[in-house]
Amino acid sequence: MSDRVKIFRQFLTPPLSKFNYRNRTVQGTNIQSWIRRKGDLRQIRILQSTITIDTIAELTDIETGRVTNRIPVKGNFHFKVYVFNKLSSPQRLIYITSPNSGLQYFLIDGKADGPLRESIEVGMDEALEKLRKEVTKVSGIRI
Repeated sequence: MSDRVKIFRQFLTPPLSKFNYRNRTVQGTNIQSWIRRKGDLRQIRILQSTITIDTIAELTDIETGRVTNRIPVKGNFHFKVYVFNKLSSPQRLIYITSPNSGLQYFLIDGKADGPLRESIEVGMDEALEKLRKEVTKVSGIRI
């Protein structure tokens, strides 16, 4: 996975002075955009969203498929979604982080990936699914 994530290093210090900046909030999601008409990197967007979860998470035994535990999950999950549009790349490069857990998910050339973890924060899968829908709704970006 680390080789695939290295592609995002090119965006650590982009020359933002050549971009036009825009900041707006849509339905509680803050969207910062840097856009330019020339060069390979055409657009950078950072979407900051808080996803509220109030559900019951079910833990399932992998071997039997039976639910072994039900855990109530109620709280807020905070995410930053980084979206990079390059002229040379037919698909957007997307990188999703959360302050408590770091890298959650990324897409390169339309292929999704993410880190393997020993443990996953309870409710994170539900929050990511809700985030995907929210980002699509407010920006039109499919993640």
